[in-house]
Amino acid sequence: MAHLSPNPSYALIKPISPATLSILKSLTLAIIALFLALAPQTLAEEAYPLKPLLWKVEGNDLTRPSYLFGTIHIGKPPVCNLHPAAQQAFDSAESLYTEISADDAALKSLSPLTKRTDGKTLNESLGKDRCNSVYEELKAINPAVTTKPFQNLSTWYLATTMPLLSYQVVRFKPLDLILWDRATEAGKKTAGLETPNGHLKSFTDLTETEQLILLDGVVDGLKRARKEGKNPIKELICAYVSGDTAKMAALTDKEMQDIVNTEHKEFREKLMKHLLTDRDRLMAVTISGVLKKEPGTTHFFAVGAGHLCREYSIRSHLEREGFKITRVEK
Repeated sequence: MAHLSPNPSYALIKPISPATLSILKSLTLAIIALFLALAPQTLAEEAYPLKPLLWKVEGNDLTRPSYLFGTIHIGKPPVCNLHPAAQQAFDSAESLYTEISADDAALKSLSPLTKRTDGKTLNESLGKDRCNSVYEELKAINPAVTTKPFQNLSTWYLATTMPLLSYQVVRFKPLDLILWDRATEAGKKTAGLETPNGHLKSFTDLTETEQLILLDGVVDGLKRARKEGKNPIKELICAYVSGDTAKMAALTDKEMQDIVNTEHKEFREKLMKHLLTDRDRLMAVTISGVLKKEPGTTHFFAVGAGHLCREYSIRSHLEREGFKITRVEK
């Protein structure tokens, strides 16, 4: 779910362990990879993506262009290295907007939203058989990983985190946070498009039954991929590095269907509506407001690729408002 999720998956505060802190920092993009248990492809060791997921925003009385940039919540090269066109756009911008702020106040406000509220531990909610199934997959990801850091955290958090644990264990910083740090160092204005509550609402509004359905789908997908010798993330990274928007959208749809199967069609539609449709519309409203308020300023809006690559997305909302959106590929 890496590109679907709310953006930068940020940090837990003490007494959570450093390993779990790193995990939460990568959550927001952990939502696209959630749906990707597909066949691996060979990744070329490129210095940066072949084509950036970058669009120029013009028109509607703007006197300077702004940019929409699609990310995935992974920080391993070449994903974390900006294509020259994206780098030029980023350098020209006076402000950076990510899905949510990555300042200390925002990060701290995320922590309570991930905590359990039912008075149970994670294991108590999962039950013996489900615990064993989860434990088996965690060990397959990394023998050192257990459910211990997750005991006081919501079931949905474990579900969205598992597909990217192998990346978080080795402490790759997600692209969103890399951009935030670079913008801060460069003295650019930084801000978020969503509130922490709005960012995680897709999951915090789920019932425990729905969270268990989500977790079961994720575990089944990881188990299936492992038995077939497939990598859950590589195909997403390949599509991102190649700049293939159609493939990224197709991967999202297919894996959502695989993880939340036809038996739970109503829940799948609800989750997709909350994750994409509703958030795309709300983030587009915020972006439009920023552009209209500061038409002479160049802004760089970095959001999960799933919010830009689909036919109906943030881009289409802005186009309906009269903005001209043009893909920048080189």
